[in-house]
Amino acid sequence: MDSFTYVNIFETKGLEYLLLLSFWVLFVFLVRYLSKPPKRRPGSR
Repeated sequence: MDSFTYVNIFETKGLEYLLLLSFWVLFVFLVRYLSKPPKRRPGSR
């Protein structure tokens, strides 16, 4: 009836780094997308 399991935090560090890296890459793309000036139509001034 042992429900306690030992988790080594150093075994999951690679996955955490990949998740963090993918988050920052997506965050940079989101900021670049949101900071673009709006496109102008050919007929407008």
